[in-house]
Amino acid sequence: MKNIIKNTIILFVITLIAGVLLGAVYEVTKDARAEQERKTTEKAYKTVFKNAETFDTAEYDKDGLSNYLKENGYSESTAYINDVVEAKSNSGESLGYVITATDKNGYGGDITFTLGITSDGVINGIAFLTLDETAGMGMKAKDNAFKSQFEGLEASSYDTAMDSYQNNGIDAISGATITTKAVANGVNAGVLCFKYLTGGAE
Repeated sequence: MKNIIKNTIILFVITLIAGVLLGAVYEVTKDARAEQERKTTEKAYKTVFKNAETFDTAEYDKDGLSNYLKENGYSESTAYINDVVEAKSNSGESLGYVITATDKNGYGGDITFTLGITSDGVINGIAFLTLDETAGMGMKAKDNAFKSQFEGLEASSYDTAMDSYQNNGIDAISGATITTKAVANGVNAGVLCFKYLTGGAE
């Protein structure tokens, strides 16, 4: 009985110390991780808006956007918008929006990326922030051969139906239809967001 109590106390102390150390490591590395995330996000912004000088937080009705997306079949369990910033030139002219979207139904889990859309409604491209698909298959979504298919598409005429990637002339990644559909659905949500921001949803 004494050994059981002794071992329990030892295990408790070890667990307590480990928890304290993990908490300390988290606090020490928190700022560094936040800085790395900021740099990754800014790099993604620049990828989809190379000629932009600054990226300012866009002001919009988040509840209104959420409701509009739900009306069109998108919710927290399908695809949603994480963030929107306005891309601006060095003179302060608005060039368009960078929309960060997440689709929940990738083969390996959430897929998050930035989508650039110019003020005149042309998709600049996409840049992935989170992609954990199958190597050699779904991970090919990062290849320019796939991503470039979205560049130059007009948001005003983009078909935002749930299974629309084929209608928009997007070729599926071989052996990765689920990944293809997830990315296309995320783009769909981003295009709907752009229409909402620019009054096209009315």
